[in-house]
Amino acid sequence: MRLMVTLRIAFIGPAQEECSFLFMVEGRGRPAMGLHHDGDVESFWLQIEGRRTVTIGPPVPPGTPEDLPAGWPTRSGGARRSGWWTGALEPGTLLYLQPRTPHDVICRGRSLAISLTWKRRRGARTAWTPSASFTRRRAAGLTTWDVVSGRVERIPRASRERLWTQVPALAGPVDRARHRLPVWLPDGAVVWLPVEAAELARRLALMPSLLPGDARALGRDSLVEHGVLALRDLPLVILPADPAALDGWRFA
Repeated sequence: MRLMVTLRIAFIGPAQEECSFLFMVEGRGRPAMGLHHDGDVESFWLQIEGRRTVTIGPPVPPGTPEDLPAGWPTRSGGARRSGWWTGALEPGTLLYLQPRTPHDVICRGRSLAISLTWKRRRGARTAWTPSASFTRRRAAGLTTWDVVSGRVERIPRASRERLWTQVPALAGPVDRARHRLPVWLPDGAVVWLPVEAAELARRLALMPSLLPGDARALGRDSLVEHGVLALRDLPLVILPADPAALDGWRFA
């Protein structure tokens, strides 16, 4: 979830049709879904365990059917056109696919991976920051935190040297008359910070860990009180009491 929020802020902007897929495969060396593209969506693939071989090509024009013939496209001699790549995704690999990127996947053993997707938004893909007219209502698409109640098997140890961001926190435009700026949280709450902390406050959207000096500059006590910062990292795994409550995840 922390990775999803970071990618959303750094590359995507306000979420549009955010959807995630968990792929668990016991591979036998056969093509999975065949050569295809996923339409106008930004995709990030994270290989968690095992490995898979992927073949990707240059983005196809709008309107191209999603299912493509095997070996498409080729030159008259039968060789693929330039711009195609085949390689193995090892555990820990994060791969980005542009909208309408043809791809094929083959697993030769057990593979566990996550695909994070967003509908493509208009305009340039750059690191996103709120404008002066940005409102708390519009911030909801950037502070969505798709975590539900459940059970934690292992709670990380507390630290004396570092604080971790616990939830998405989006810094809004500076109120110059009052020399402060709002930080919006997923539950609709707002924390006000001094204007001097604006640069650090904007980093909170990426859910970083902070050294004590940076945390003090942000107003540590207020952020700890609101659950934004804590002396321990988030648990690696939360076993949801109701998996169906995870909006945007598809289980099959």
